[in-house]
Amino acid sequence: MNYKYFISKRYLFSKKDSKFVSFITYISILGISLGVATLIIAVSILNGFEKEIREKVSGLVSHIQITSFNPEGLTDYKNTIKTIKENIQGIKSIAPFIQKEAVIRYKGAIEGIMLKGIDANTDLSSGRTKIIEGSQNLEPIDSTFSRLIIGDKLASKLGIKIDDKVIVFGLKGIPSPVNQPKIKQFKISGIYESGLREYDDLLIYTDIATAQELFNMDTLVTAVELSIYDIEKISEKTEEIRNLLKYPHYTRSMYQLYKELFTWVALQKAPTPIILGLIIIVASFNIIGTLLMLVLEKTQSIGILKSLGCNGIDIMKIFIIDGMIIGVLGIIIGNIIGIGLSLLELQFKFFKLPEQ
Repeated sequence: MNYKYFISKRYLFSKKDSKFVSFITYISILGISLGVATLIIAVSILNGFEKEIREKVSGLVSHIQITSFNPEGLTDYKNTIKTIKENIQGIKSIAPFIQKEAVIRYKGAIEGIMLKGIDANTDLSSGRTKIIEGSQNLEPIDSTFSRLIIGDKLASKLGIKIDDKVIVFGLKGIPSPVNQPKIKQFKISGIYESGLREYDDLLIYTDIATAQELFNMDTLVTAVELSIYDIEKISEKTEEIRNLLKYPHYTRSMYQLYKELFTWVALQKAPTPIILGLIIIVASFNIIGTLLMLVLEKTQSIGILKSLGCNGIDIMKIFIIDGMIIGVLGIIIGNIIGIGLSLLELQFKFFKLPEQ
């Protein structure tokens, strides 16, 4: 064993003498460990929160959305879908939809909503996969009644239950005597819960044909939405599709559609380098303080080492090794604590985020 390492170890962890120095050493290691563990846990929480937000938002609006600069909507959306499928790799699913402002009325209660008409076979919306009451069936009942799926918050607000009948007014511009909204009767087939309360209060679903009829859109759609296999490539695929389709198509990723939300999440992670810097500073002072006390405590031992032929550089290396031992042990223990607690939380869910 290298004598410098041997002496360094004895200086730090000697049980026969200098117990105070050994105690301070343990405190320093503990301080570094707690700092590292805190950073790991904080970053894990922020990453998990970002992932949760991303999954919930992508379920409602998909990864990429293609609209049109034409205010009427996409005219030849089937050709648009075909072009994307033929030229872009990594597409998981793609579907057209209609999304327009409307008003829902139930027993005299009126509420503004966003009506989304979807293709029941290719819909990407997570809301329909989290049905808490009723079914996902959106097939029209007859020429008079179509089916509707609403959010649980809106259902609670209006007192709506499964199989209740409601009236929806399709808005197209500002209502007036010459621009009266079209009216359609619906029967509630399902109630969903997305985990985002503001959307559960606003977004309701019907089949795309009914929405086209309600908003007088003929064969037009509001947009085409798609999801990809690798969520990390959303920005890359968005740019590919934008270059492929060009004008009048307008391609945006979910990060662009909900820029404020994702910017806010990113801001939560922004202080991480500052926290890391503070932890490094505190750890440095811990190590320096411990080494200073160690030097003062071992003044006599240093004299003995010099008398035995050790030069100043060798003695300095002994204390540098002491500092490295404290730092490395603190980092290792901190990683064990931080990763261990994160894995325990992942496995047993001691703390749960609210669904909304």
